[in-house]
Amino acid sequence: PDPQREREMLKKLLQDDARRKKPMKNWKQIVVGAVAAALLVTGATAAAVPGLSQRLLSYLGVSPENTQTADLLAPGAMAVDIVKEDNGAKLHITQVLRDRTSIMVLADFTAPEGTSLKMRDPDSEKVFIGSDGFYGGEHYFMDEAGEKIDLGIYRNYIYQWEILEDGDPADNHLSAMFVIKLPQGDMLRGRAVSMRVPVGTLSYSVWDEETEKPRFVEVYSGDWSCDVPLPQKDIGWTQQVDCAVGELDGAKITVKELYLSPVNLLVTLGREGGEDLSGDAEFRWLGLLDVKDIVLKGKDGNTIAMGDSVFGGGMIDNTKSTHMFRLSEITDPVSFQGGSITLNLSCGTVTIPLDALTPVEP
Repeated sequence: PDPQREREMLKKLLQDDARRKKPMKNWKQIVVGAVAAALLVTGATAAAVPGLSQRLLSYLGVSPENTQTADLLAPGAMAVDIVKEDNGAKLHITQVLRDRTSIMVLADFTAPEGTSLKMRDPDSEKVFIGSDGFYGGEHYFMDEAGEKIDLGIYRNYIYQWEILEDGDPADNHLSAMFVIKLPQGDMLRGRAVSMRVPVGTLSYSVWDEETEKPRFVEVYSGDWSCDVPLPQKDIGWTQQVDCAVGELDGAKITVKELYLSPVNLLVTLGREGGEDLSGDAEFRWLGLLDVKDIVLKGKDGNTIAMGDSVFGGGMIDNTKSTHMFRLSEITDPVSFQGGSITLNLSCGTVTIPLDALTPVEP
């Protein structure tokens, strides 16, 4: 691969080490890592849907009979019928789901009959789990006029995709989920109506012991890059807080906002005064909140479990940071109203009643 493509893979592997990927196959040899790349989309019709595809619901852990949970997600979903063809293969986008903090896109990829899209040989290759993807190009958001939105210093969000479970991984078809982790997504509210997602060569990465770095293995070459429209309804609830927690490196730390969707929790922290953010001070600021530090309770007093890892986040500027977490299961935000959240930070502990939690205004 060319140096640019190699740098892209290395950056993604380092960038997303916190991700925990759902198991897909039992590999004999797994090199734990995580990747991000780009997938999917565009130039077609879109319409709001009363329900979601079962493939997307299954990815989120929702059973087919659980129509109540599906209804929670439906306002943030959009059915699309987007087809992109290149080099004899076809990419078909069918659904998009969005809240303030994340976007998910469901796609099918079909190569010509007789082609094998098998990603790896676990008996002979040291594979980076999660490295299978479409590589090449740029992802960005667009406004109503089709102009690229400049996110400035906030452009370093994470995007990645996952190959979904497949009954025959060696055939000519696969399904994939493209996921964007966007803790600063409130900046796009009312602005982003579509996004460009790059879909380059389908490949994966193995560890090359001679060069001591990842090596690309190409599976199918082409370019299926295209655009996808975005749902505009925010399915989350929010509460402005401004609650003091304590001090860290001489700075006053506060909880500024809580955002809860059926899928994610976003905690925004504020920082005032203190040392310049560099070195260890910056590291402590960015690592101030971890999933183990959170106790989220519904109005019935029951604890709502969190996912097993931080889903994303980072520093907005020297005075504000966001911390994003996946709920362990889809939950109606109304069940949090009247409940509480406890944050056990290194600089102090605070319990915040969720009495003022309300739906995000259109």
